[in-house]
Amino acid sequence: MIFLYAAFLLLACVAVAAHFAARGRARESGLPAGSLVYSDTGFAVGKLAPARVNTEGERQERALVSRKYGLTGRPDYLVRTREGIVPVEAKSTRRPANGRPYDSHLFQLAAYCLLVEDALGAPVPYGLVRYADGESRVEYTPELRETLLAIISEIREAREAEEVHRSHDERQRCASCGYRAVCDESLAS
Repeated sequence: MIFLYAAFLLLACVAVAAHFAARGRARESGLPAGSLVYSDTGFAVGKLAPARVNTEGERQERALVSRKYGLTGRPDYLVRTREGIVPVEAKSTRRPANGRPYDSHLFQLAAYCLLVEDALGAPVPYGLVRYADGESRVEYTPELRETLLAIISEIREAREAEEVHRSHDERQRCASCGYRAVCDESLAS
């Protein structure tokens, strides 16, 4: 009888230790508290739809698709929280000094918020951009949504235009642009 009691006590201690270790790993991951429902980082979860096998033989989440907005994308993570689904985008760069995400990261995250809202019909309270040295929380506000929709509209108009002019005065952006060789307005030599 004592052996059975000791075995039960040992099993309970192992379960408690495993629980706290898992909570510690979840905190270290930088993901918000909740249930991971989507991962496009090589470890497909497959909770929203069955995962597919890509051409390299790896399991991969299906892309989120919004026919209404003409968007398709794969956020790095989606976490179901008490407030709704939170998209998380991981970046290998350092966090900007001002703590605000770069505009390109901000609107990529906003596009994932819009995709979740439309494709999954789920509320999106905020999103996170995880940088190598920290994170930036982005509230998914009606203002951010409207700005994103205006950008999507501009992109559509530019696709149909016969001529699109450079929208910046930054030599570095031109130097790394894929259209540099055919652009008449490139600032790069």
